[in-house]
Amino acid sequence: MFKLKMVGLLAVLAIPASAMAAPNCEAPAKPDLPQNGAVLSAIELDAAAEQVSSYSKASKAYHACLDEVIASPAKYTRDEWRAALKAYNASAPGMEEVWSSYQKLSEDWVSAHLAKTKTASQ
Repeated sequence: MFKLKMVGLLAVLAIPASAMAAPNCEAPAKPDLPQNGAVLSAIELDAAAEQVSSYSKASKAYHACLDEVIASPAKYTRDEWRAALKAYNASAPGMEEVWSSYQKLSEDWVSAHLAKTKTASQ
């Protein structure tokens, strides 16, 4: 019986938390941002900003869904509640990573375009 419980516990731990969370909670996919902001046009930078904004909105909706599960443990199984909590904690670094990537992209774009402007005015 102990072995059966351990196998079940290991199976639960092997399933991604987002897959076990509440049925309607779906983690958004991270945007595939360009790597080098210096070579982007203004339109391409705006498109990257739109991707980050969409991801941010989807992440907020995802967190709200997980919050509902976490705040209402009586409505969900213990495994669903734990999975929602785990998924919530796991998703926070993803948002931070996306924002950091976009900030670097934007800074590279500004630096490159300021350099072009200075060169053009000389």
